[in-house]
Amino acid sequence: MSTKHSKKEHLEAAASHHEQASRYHRAASRHFEAGKDYAHAAHEAMMAHGHTLHAIDQAHDAGAHSAGTPPVPPASPGATGSGADGANAAKLHATAAELHDQAAQHMRHAVKLFDQDRSAVAHDAQLALTLALRALSHGNEAAKLFIKLTPAEAS
Repeated sequence: MSTKHSKKEHLEAAASHHEQASRYHRAASRHFEAGKDYAHAAHEAMMAHGHTLHAIDQAHDAGAHSAGTPPVPPASPGATGSGADGANAAKLHATAAELHDQAAQHMRHAVKLFDQDRSAVAHDAQLALTLALRALSHGNEAAKLFIKLTPAEAS
């Protein structure tokens, strides 16, 4: 038996997932800033990624998406080198966390307006989705840097 959730419940769930993704991105950023425990940083990043995908799914389930969602430009990590890669990964995760915070705020605002102004709800939800896609892009770029930071396993 499946439970059918209301649009408002989907918006609330999306906001919650954005908040959780933000926390995990912040934790990953701290680990990368410290320059150690990359395995734990990767775990935190993977959890953030999962919550990002759930937030996007919830927004889609709420009908808060449109075919006109702008494409996500790749994040530019900047300098290269192992020290720079760790610092850039930290920055990318910190930026993703900020984007998730903003997305969560828009989703929470959409929930508050839900019964009064559906066009404002759609606008806030669309903004949140755009921010989520940007956060996803930053997380993907950080994952690429993580691969550079970890030694290749001998086969």
